[in-house]
Amino acid sequence: MAAHSILISATAQDILHIEDSFAAREGFRLLNVQDTADLFITARAQKPDIIFITPNDSDDYTSEKCCCRQLRDDPELKGIPIIAVIDGNNKSHLHRCQLHKPDDILFTPLSNHLFLAAARRALGLPHRSFNRVQTSLKVEFGPDRKNLRPACAYNLSTGGIFIATESPIELNTKLTVKLGLPDAEKPIICESIVSWVNRCSAPEEPDTPAGIGLQFLSLNATDLFAIHSFINHHLSTP
Repeated sequence: MAAHSILISATAQDILHIEDSFAAREGFRLLNVQDTADLFITARAQKPDIIFITPNDSDDYTSEKCCCRQLRDDPELKGIPIIAVIDGNNKSHLHRCQLHKPDDILFTPLSNHLFLAAARRALGLPHRSFNRVQTSLKVEFGPDRKNLRPACAYNLSTGGIFIATESPIELNTKLTVKLGLPDAEKPIICESIVSWVNRCSAPEEPDTPAGIGLQFLSLNATDLFAIHSFINHHLSTP
């Protein structure tokens, strides 16, 4: 089966740092373009399945709206989903997205897994789940490294962690997680974002404790390998 193609602008690539090999393993082919003019030329020639842009992509045009509007108005391109990658703290970018309505918006910082999950969601493709193990590891989490509180991890994967907590925390909240693995020299500390909430009242999964599912955003290679080894050890243990 041919890979689904993703057209990604230079400014979006600078933010995401997506590697071709990573995308290929997930069933996608990247089409990198240098500027807005190149974006339209490549889009018309390659007919990508989805397009990722940033508000700065339209600098070659008179205003930001031209990029989305020309994509929408082009008979050859108007059916291609458009996803904007923006800094949620930038009010100008937020206003532009509210005005011109891309199919989806991703807020930075952003992990490769979240990037491709958004592509799958926009294209109606099945989500690829990570190997996940149930655990009772002690963790700490909070708004930043100086404000962490203890909790217990209910399950763990290389993509994220589920923390049992009855504290009301909203979706898309950014949190810092500190996780200690057995035999690790030092704890893993990384940024994350709340991607799922199982509330005390009317839980989506009654057999799972109240808590929050966190998507990792900033795992380095060493920490990713440590989590991967921990999971594989548990999966291979009878």
